[in-house]
Amino acid sequence: MLGTRIITAVVLLIVLLTVLSVGGSLGWNIFVLLFLLGAFWEWAKLGKLGAAQSIVYAACGGLACALMAWQLDLQLYAYPVLALSCVFWVAFAPWCLRNTSLGVFSNSVPYLSVGFVLIAAAGLALILAKANGIVFLLSTVAICFAADIFAYIFGKTLGKRKLAPSISPGKSWEGAIGGALSVLGLSWLVVFMSNDYPVLQSTWQVVALDRWHPVVFSFWLLVLSAYSVVGDLFESMLKRQAGIKDSSQLLPGHGGVLDRIDAQLPVLPLALLLVSSVAA
Repeated sequence: MLGTRIITAVVLLIVLLTVLSVGGSLGWNIFVLLFLLGAFWEWAKLGKLGAAQSIVYAACGGLACALMAWQLDLQLYAYPVLALSCVFWVAFAPWCLRNTSLGVFSNSVPYLSVGFVLIAAAGLALILAKANGIVFLLSTVAICFAADIFAYIFGKTLGKRKLAPSISPGKSWEGAIGGALSVLGLSWLVVFMSNDYPVLQSTWQVVALDRWHPVVFSFWLLVLSAYSVVGDLFESMLKRQAGIKDSSQLLPGHGGVLDRIDAQLPVLPLALLLVSSVAA
């Protein structure tokens, strides 16, 4: 299992670096679209739709995202989708996590509608982030990676109080807090180092600090870290309600696409909104 996990990670890394290096905007958009198709398909499966219905939903979701990216001025029209996603994560997702016994949705229509908004928003955010440069893109997605890695480290070493035992027994308050503080510290380190390394001037952290007061900037970093945990817990809740361990086996050794991007679903739209002209 570990060998399979490592091989899959190496292959994905090679593909990612190749796309970023030589793929251009078109290559990146196709790469994102393929991940979105997998995420849409898995969302439908988690909602216990049949095989044919899941494929149709994924195809329709992917087509809609492709049309939006192709036809719309994303700098203007994508942000309402990002904002709608953020409304869900702020106003509805915490309620779902507190009331897991009630089930998330009573029928498939709202479930599939919400899934489209959340997944499409993350995809559009990735395209917008890439349009601001590779460094900006990587520094944005790194927020979740740092929060997850350090939450695991702090949770393993210090974790005693369970964060959500009925949803994800392995997560602890100590891990979540340690992950958030690590993101805060690393982000400020990037800001300080940007004076000596000009390439870091293009990072999300430096751009965000130029837009926000340092105290507010620090607050948003903690919020983003917190919502990376919310995204992870929300997908874990869906899997528990569906009675499965992984969202799929599309990524051998890693589970499914949603298993890899669950934390990014709430973080990417908010991160892009925070540095957009709308937030100025």
